[in-house]
Amino acid sequence: MARNPVSAPGPTQIKDDWISNIFEWAGGKVLMVGIILSLISTGILIYLTYYFGNNFVTSSPQDPAGIQALRDAATMHSWGQIGLLIGLTLFAAGMALMFWGDIALPLTLLIVATLFFTSNWWIDWVIGYRETSPESYAVLNRALWSLKLGGLLLGIIAIVLQVADIAVRIRNRTLFGAKDTLMKYGSGIREDYDYKNVFMGKCWQLPFCRKFVREKCPIYHARRCCWRERVGCMCEEEVIQGAMTGNVIPKDAVSAAKYIPYNKMLTPAQKAERCRQCVIYNEHQRQKYKLMTYVVPLGVLAFYGMFRQPLLMWTMGLVGDFDKMMSRFTFSTEGTEPVAETIVGAGPGMLEEFVLIGIMLFIFAQLMKIVEFCIFKLKI
Repeated sequence: MARNPVSAPGPTQIKDDWISNIFEWAGGKVLMVGIILSLISTGILIYLTYYFGNNFVTSSPQDPAGIQALRDAATMHSWGQIGLLIGLTLFAAGMALMFWGDIALPLTLLIVATLFFTSNWWIDWVIGYRETSPESYAVLNRALWSLKLGGLLLGIIAIVLQVADIAVRIRNRTLFGAKDTLMKYGSGIREDYDYKNVFMGKCWQLPFCRKFVREKCPIYHARRCCWRERVGCMCEEEVIQGAMTGNVIPKDAVSAAKYIPYNKMLTPAQKAERCRQCVIYNEHQRQKYKLMTYVVPLGVLAFYGMFRQPLLMWTMGLVGDFDKMMSRFTFSTEGTEPVAETIVGAGPGMLEEFVLIGIMLFIFAQLMKIVEFCIFKLKI
């Protein structure tokens, strides 16, 4: 039978290529602008922490130079904070446009977010501070808080992008499974017109098992499964030959099992590899993945519901640790001693709940990636 000539790209394909090229071009430009703006703004904020963390500046009327320095610092802080938030947002957008679907995308964003969120620690370690005026420390505190705010914003964006990426991957995997081009056995085959699709069923209950083969297949009559026996209609020629020649298979399951044509020329590993490259087994894996899209989120929700209070207390301790780290730079107006505000008996609030939800969403996204890897890469 003559093969069909390769058709020219259709309007949809040309449109998709055009959009992909636009995104790729724009992604690089947006990423570069975001990096430059973030670096400049970070430099401004770090300069404020260094200068006002090591110089005694006051707002005394007898010190007009100090008053002007504080005014200039307020202006620089505003520009630095706005620039940092915009720069990190553009950085995240550029990374998403260029590396969407790459595992390095959320990892990179979270690393950078953590770097900014913990800036009060490493800036103190790198630069160091000494006791100065309360006005100087107020400027220092605002600059450090802006850096921490930038890390919080980037962390939220990273989690949102992670969840969006997982949603797209779940949709594609539940609809198509593994790529058809990766299938050595049955690639390009269409679903049979006469089948009973049973969710998580055996091979002969799935849409790619052909009716004329099924009626003469010993696996079907034995009520077994091809990937369990390592023998199937897509990989073993004897099964197809038996169907073509009209072999009569007993209807009894025990008797039919004796007609299964086991291939003794291949090792168990080679037979397993055949299954991994079979369109029927891929359909089974697709349904398995679809099942896990219900099991994993329900498991995460159950874990959250059962251990919500201990998790909230752990999250409150985590947030409290960061607050303590920041408190070393918070000074009362009466002196230069650090003040750590602690509310005795206070429970977790909305902030802790929000942080915990973000952590659980991140865990869910990572679990789904692990499930996807195990089902479609390792073929478990």
